[in-house]
Amino acid sequence: MSAAAFGFFSLVGTILILARKFLDLGLSNVAARDIAADAQRERPILEGMMAYRRVAGAVMALSLVAFALVQKGQTERAVLLAAGLVLLFTEPAALDPVFQVRQAQGAPALLNVLGGVLVLGGSIWLRRLDVAGAAFAWLLVAREGLTLLFTKVLAERLLGYHPKPGFRGRALQAFVGPALTFGLASLVYTIYFHCDVFFVYALRGKEELGAYAAAFRPINPLLLLPWLLMVPMIPVLTTTAASDRRRFAQQVRSACGLALGIGACGLVAGVVLAPDLVQLLYRGRYLSGPLSCVAAFRWLAIALGQVCVTTVLTASLLADRREKLLLTIGISALAVNAVLNLVLLRHYNFTAAGFATAVTEFLFLVCALAGFQIASGRSAMGMQSVAYLAPAVVMGVLLYFLPGAAAVRVSGGIVLGALSVAVILWSPAARRFRQGMRAA
Repeated sequence: MSAAAFGFFSLVGTILILARKFLDLGLSNVAARDIAADAQRERPILEGMMAYRRVAGAVMALSLVAFALVQKGQTERAVLLAAGLVLLFTEPAALDPVFQVRQAQGAPALLNVLGGVLVLGGSIWLRRLDVAGAAFAWLLVAREGLTLLFTKVLAERLLGYHPKPGFRGRALQAFVGPALTFGLASLVYTIYFHCDVFFVYALRGKEELGAYAAAFRPINPLLLLPWLLMVPMIPVLTTTAASDRRRFAQQVRSACGLALGIGACGLVAGVVLAPDLVQLLYRGRYLSGPLSCVAAFRWLAIALGQVCVTTVLTASLLADRREKLLLTIGISALAVNAVLNLVLLRHYNFTAAGFATAVTEFLFLVCALAGFQIASGRSAMGMQSVAYLAPAVVMGVLLYFLPGAAAVRVSGGIVLGALSVAVILWSPAARRFRQGMRAA
């Protein structure tokens, strides 16, 4: 696949991600919180969210159709039109809280894995057929449509009834205000983590976008993992925040420590193994020269390590009903990200976008830590959290001196990473945390 075709593939993926976030706006997490507090509100909340998706999906579909019509290539135009069609039928995604509240995250997780398998397997198949590069984006559209279909089937099986879109019921009124606030905060957060794709496209061109996509695409799916782990905890944190503030702060502090250790493992692996991963994934294509994505990959790995902790803080502040604080932090971070991209990309190559993302994520992390301190009167992290960094430090030293080809070093990184994460998750502190969450 050429750099330009890979750039279009990344562009379609980013459009679908932003559309998913715009249509969700974090409402699923607020809905899970409110339904956990009062199960009688479930049906009107779900049906209201479905109605919102129907209206907003139509608006987004029209916008995407307009964008598609100005494309010169027929394949690009057809892919974007198909993506717009999918956006007309996104109501089933509003049923995500059904899985969260019932602690039934297995099926959605399996759908995500199978979607990844579809894209990977389909890419290999299309490559063997020597299909034009832009056609690979059809796989992303197919994955989106199939995920929506199976989400509807699985959610309705759990519910035992077929919810219908509609704005009705008094239970919906109390949900709308906080949901919109957190929704905007969630949208802002997503935009600043993905808008660099559009800045690179506008300021550096398709070739550099393709190179940046080579760094961004492997990192992007990993951004979802912290949320997949935190989503089931939101109902529990909501209950504890309302009943026992001291215990709530202890839960958050323990979760942040675990997230710090796991995030540090990902950060170290990404930074140390960046050249090896690029060599292995792209056969050296983006390893050196003006389109080398190694430095960008390292900056994005640093951002990913921080995301693990910011996700815990975001979920905790949501459980504590601090949506306005999250929105303020998000808007500030987005402004900084936009300024950094606009200034740096005019003078430096696409690597500057990765740097801007890492700096922005650090700003969000610092502000979220300070916000939790102010809101709860307690710190989300202490000196004891530093101990969770030990496995990442040991792993980094071993990887730095590990000899061998790219495949050997990456394999070693996977083994060491798995062992490091296992040490963290099965530590005495982590076991106490899990026991406390189950008891809650």
